[in-house]
Amino acid sequence: MKTKSIIIVAVAILGIAGIGALVYAGNEENENKQKVAMTELPASVQKTIQDNLGGGTVTEVEKETKVGKTYYEAEVKKSGGEKVEIKVAEDGKLIGVGKEEDDDD
Repeated sequence: MKTKSIIIVAVAILGIAGIGALVYAGNEENENKQKVAMTELPASVQKTIQDNLGGGTVTEVEKETKVGKTYYEAEVKKSGGEKVEIKVAEDGKLIGVGKEEDDDD
């Protein structure tokens, strides 16, 4: 009976440690994102964002680095209230325009 209790406790501890590692990994991804002003962006990135606004207004811009590559995400609010995201590479190349994904921040 003692052995069974020890095994249950050990499994519980490993489970809690595993969940903690997943939470930390999720936060680590967000550590690579930082809010920036449009004026701080490279000129080519600013131009690409402006060219793809489609009448909307930039509400927030983030700089993100993943696997050594930097890109920018501009959150845009359209006149009808729709929110879209414009993703641009550091060299100004458009990566994509799409509906904004909700973050759990």
